[in-house]
Amino acid sequence: MTKDEHIQKQSWKPGNVLSPVPAVLVSCGGSKGWKPNMLTIAWTGSVCSEPPMLSISVRPERYSHAIISATREFVVNVPSLHQARTVDWCGIVSGRDVDKFSHTDLTPAQH
Repeated sequence: MTKDEHIQKQSWKPGNVLSPVPAVLVSCGGSKGWKPNMLTIAWTGSVCSEPPMLSISVRPERYSHAIISATREFVVNVPSLHQARTVDWCGIVSGRDVDKFSHTDLTPAQH
């Protein structure tokens, strides 16, 4: 491109355009009458280092949202590369319909 050529201005709708973001598995349930469940999310981030805090974003219509709202507990699990298919699968099925732990090589642990 020469200095006389101009790049066309682009207008993007408002939104988060940071990419790629790491996918994590968030596990929840297993207490207070809720069965263990997990969901795949990419909306997670650091909030504070002292005290250690992080954020996750879960849509209210997701099954795990009700679990986390009721128990006020969740665990963010950082998957390995060899777990990529499991992470993908957990993101396309609902814990309302499927016991995700019984269909994967993952095991819920007591906290």
